[in-house]
Amino acid sequence: MDLSRSEAAAQGTPIGPVTLTIRQTADEIRVDTTRNGTTQTVRYLPVGTKSAGAGEVAGTFRWEGSQLITNLVTHINNQAVTFEEVRRLNPEGTEMAVDVSLVVQHGYQTGGTGVVRSSNSPNSSTGKNVFLKAR
Repeated sequence: MDLSRSEAAAQGTPIGPVTLTIRQTADEIRVDTTRNGTTQTVRYLPVGTKSAGAGEVAGTFRWEGSQLITNLVTHINNQAVTFEEVRRLNPEGTEMAVDVSLVVQHGYQTGGTGVVRSSNSPNSSTGKNVFLKAR
């Protein structure tokens, strides 16, 4: 993650380096996010596909042209949270921009800095993060 150009890096407590690894097969996309030495993996299935196991955290993905759009419903602090991420590469394939939309359910108000709050919903925020291709 290019911390100087990513809004997530400016929120609350500063974050350290963040690395993404994205793997696609015919049946799924897996995104590994490594932050502070800890890796979290999220499995995304094509839109309309059922999750393989009960309790499995899996989102959905679809392609719109060259943009990869992923959706994930999860829980943070016992609140249902929906993430939509739109990923696209620059023409050289050296940078990936990720537009993030987050909606917190049950009337929770978002706050913090570095995020633009939507005027349509007090429970949502958006941001943009930039990742550089590892050499």
